[in-house]
Amino acid sequence: MKHQDPAVKVTCPDEALKLLKEGNERFVANGHFSADHPLHLEKTATQQSPFASILTCADSRCAPEIYFDQGIGNLFVVRNAGNFADREAIGSFQFAANVLGSQIIIVVGHTQCGAVKNAHAKTDVSSLPELQGILDDLYPIVKDAADWEKDGVGMNVKAQVEAIKNAPGINVPVYGCEYDVASGKILWH
Repeated sequence: MKHQDPAVKVTCPDEALKLLKEGNERFVANGHFSADHPLHLEKTATQQSPFASILTCADSRCAPEIYFDQGIGNLFVVRNAGNFADREAIGSFQFAANVLGSQIIIVVGHTQCGAVKNAHAKTDVSSLPELQGILDDLYPIVKDAADWEKDGVGMNVKAQVEAIKNAPGINVPVYGCEYDVASGKILWH
C-alpha cells in the first residue's frame, strides 16, 4: 500500500477525514504505508494540494504526518505551543483552504500538554514574555477545568475549533480531536 498520491486532489471533506482516521488506525496498528519519498518530492516540487490542514502543538511527540500516517504534500501543518489559533495560524488556514484547496481543518490537542498544564496552573514565566503571552492566552480557556489534562485539553481544542470556524474566509469543516502521546490514538470530538 502507498500513501495518498500528493498529485491527486481530494475534493471531498468526508474523504479527507476518512484518510486521516484510517491513517491513525494504521499508525496505532504499526501498519504504516510504504513511503516513496523521491516520487512524492518529484510530484510536489512545483505545486502542493494538501487535503487537510492541521493545527497542533509544537510538542516533539506530536507529529501529525506520522500519527496520521501521511506522506509529503498531504497535510498543511501549523504548530505552536498549546495549539493556539492565533492570527498567523488562522491566516495560514485561510491560505490552505482558499488557495491550496485543503478540504478540512483539524485542531489536535494532546495528553501531557505542558502549555495547557502551565496555563491552568497560572505559572509565572514573566521573565520570558513571549511564553508568558502564550500561557496568558490559554488561561481564560482552561482556568475552570476541574482537571487540566482530562478537561482542559478538550476545552482548549473546542475553543480553537470555534475560533477557526468563526474566522473570515474559513469555508471548510473544522474538527477537533486529541492525540494520546502514550497510545498514539486519536480521540475525535
